[in-house]
Amino acid sequence: MKETLVRLEKNGAIAILTLDNPPVNAASTTLMNTLHARFDEIEKDSNIRCVILAGAGEKAFCAGGDLREEKDFGSPEASKAFRALGRRTLDRIEAFPVPIVAAIHGYCIGGGTAIGWACDIRIAADNTTFRAGDAYIGMVPSWGMGLTRLPRYVGRCRALDILLLGENFDAETAREFGLVTRVVKRADLEKEALAVAERIASASPTAIRATRDAIRFNSRETWADMVAFEADICEQVFAHPDAHEGPKAFSEKRKPNFKGL
Repeated sequence: MKETLVRLEKNGAIAILTLDNPPVNAASTTLMNTLHARFDEIEKDSNIRCVILAGAGEKAFCAGGDLREEKDFGSPEASKAFRALGRRTLDRIEAFPVPIVAAIHGYCIGGGTAIGWACDIRIAADNTTFRAGDAYIGMVPSWGMGLTRLPRYVGRCRALDILLLGENFDAETAREFGLVTRVVKRADLEKEALAVAERIASASPTAIRATRDAIRFNSRETWADMVAFEADICEQVFAHPDAHEGPKAFSEKRKPNFKGL
């Protein structure tokens, strides 16, 4: 496994993961397996409260699945395994113990959009180009984003616009669609992502995780199931020391001392 394909740095309570597979950080099997190994490392560090996921170089955040690899798949089983790895990667991003902030720049295409849009917060540089045009290379989105999550994110009509036309669109358009949290100048991307991650890291990790769990559950289950889930999760959160520490710190005009997960 090439550890350098996904670099890991730590900045206090923030872990920074950088996809580094020149020239466009294509998501190969090795890169995604390395990403999972890096996630394993982060999960062992109880001090980490937020992750930033970025792409190395100036060309791309991630220009999709590695087509050089896909064209060489020798069997339907190998192709199926690659698709399963992509789905497992998105599921892990969504269910990761701490939030993940995507710092997106340059090309974010195909599987790159799947990885980026699955993150909790998505900061895009003003030079970002998005495209989900699988149909134009004879494929369909297969990692659980385009056909599964995207219609829930943006609605039926916009999902069809994105997937059937398969055209490039910029960061501002992605923000209008709700796929991007905010757009910043390319030179400010790292600073903005770090500021967002530090803000999240200052909140109660228990409350943040409960909120993310609830939103993920809500996107998959019925209204009645969600009502019951909310009641259960509120019982857990309000019984946690953070729920007492927060109001107390507010009344005492000091920074709260929240517990780790």
